[in-house]
Amino acid sequence: MKFQNKQRAMSAVIFVSGLMLFSGCGWWPFGGSSSKDATSKSVSGDDVLLSINGAPALTVEKYEEQLAMAQQANPQIGMLLQMMPNAEKDFIFKGMATAELMKAWAQKEGVDKTAEFQKQKKQLCDAIELQLYMKHFDEAHPVNVSDADVAKFYEEQKDLIPALTLSPGGVETVYVRFESKDKADKFFDKVKDIKKAAAFKAAAQEHKHKTGDSVINAKSSVGDAIKTVVLDLKNFPAVRLVGADDNSYWVLFASGKSDTQYRDLKTPEVQHGLKKMLADQQKDKQVEQVVNELKSKMNVVENHKYFEDKAQAKRAAMEEAQAGMQQESLDDSDAK
Repeated sequence: MKFQNKQRAMSAVIFVSGLMLFSGCGWWPFGGSSSKDATSKSVSGDDVLLSINGAPALTVEKYEEQLAMAQQANPQIGMLLQMMPNAEKDFIFKGMATAELMKAWAQKEGVDKTAEFQKQKKQLCDAIELQLYMKHFDEAHPVNVSDADVAKFYEEQKDLIPALTLSPGGVETVYVRFESKDKADKFFDKVKDIKKAAAFKAAAQEHKHKTGDSVINAKSSVGDAIKTVVLDLKNFPAVRLVGADDNSYWVLFASGKSDTQYRDLKTPEVQHGLKKMLADQQKDKQVEQVVNELKSKMNVVENHKYFEDKAQAKRAAMEEAQAGMQQESLDDSDAK
C-alpha cells in the first residue's frame, strides 16, 4: 500500500513539475507567477518556500497557485494529500523544488540561451497557446443538450449502442445438437408434440442429450438455416428439426418471442453517458459549421496543392518500389 501511495505521489510530482516547465514562456498560461515574477517582488522570509543563491525561487503564493491548478486538473492529487499528510512536503514541494533547482542550473550553465533550447521552448509554448485558444473557442460556443434531446437520442440509438442492451430480444429457444440426421430424427419424433421447455429438457436429459439455451435474433451467431426457420415461426410453442449442414442437425424447441430489455434511461450513468455522447457529436458538427463560416468571413486560403503533390510523390515512390520488386523477381526467375 505504501509503495502504491508513493507511486501516486511521484505521479503527482511529475505532473506538477511538468506544468512548471512552461513558466519560462513569455506568458504564464496557468495563472501562477514565473520565477522572474517571484524575484522581482518584495517578499518576506515567511513567504519564501525556496531560495536559490539568496533569491526567492518558490513563494507561498506561487506554490499554492500551482498546487490548486494541479488539483483542479487531477482530482487524485487531492485524494493523495488526504491519505498522506506529509505528501505535500515530501513529494509535491520536493518535486517543485527539484524542478526549480534544475531550472536554476540550466540558466547558470547557459542552456536556456542555446538555439536548440529556444527552438524547443517556442514549440512547447506555441502548443500550449493553441490549446488555450481552442479552450476559449469552445467556451464561447457551448453545446446545450436538453433532457428531451437525450430521450430522443436514446430511442433512436438504443439498438445501435450495445451498452444500452440488458438482454437481446428474439425467439427463446432450447436446442439439442446432433452430428447425424438419424439420431436427430429419433429424438425429434419423441419431442415433437411437447409444449413446455422444461419437458423438452427433461426428455433430452432422459436420453443423455446435452441441451443449450439461446435467444435467437437476426444478429445471432447461429447458422442462417437455423435463423431462417426460427425467425419465420408464427405460432408458439414449436418444435423443429433443422439441418445446419451435413454434420450438424438441431432439434429446436421455440417457446416464444421476448422483447429486448434496455437499461433505464433514468439512471444517472445512462443519462450522463448519452448526454456526453450527444454533446460530443453536436460539438463536432458545430465546430465544422462555425469554422466554415469563419473561413468565409476571414478570407481563408488553403493550399491544398501542397498535400496533393505530397500524396502524388508518395504514390510514385510506392509504384517505383513495387516495379523494382517485380523486376527483381523476374531477374531471379531468369537466373534460375
